[in-house]
Amino acid sequence: MSEKVVDREDMCLHCRQDTQFGSGKFVNRYPAEIYNEELKITEDGYCCDDCETQYYKDNPEMEK
Repeated sequence: MSEKVVDREDMCLHCRQDTQFGSGKFVNRYPAEIYNEELKITEDGYCCDDCETQYYKDNPEMEK
């Protein structure tokens, strides 16, 4: 059984905002891949810096 991978291109996989050049979120984006349990698929795209920063605020134990 092969797992379905959906390329979300320039979308932030968390907030679903555009991260392409000219969006204001292009420079500080990170490649990301997450499993969407609701849709039962793996999504490939990006994580914007706003979502990454919020993640570390919500999970201080993850800081280096």
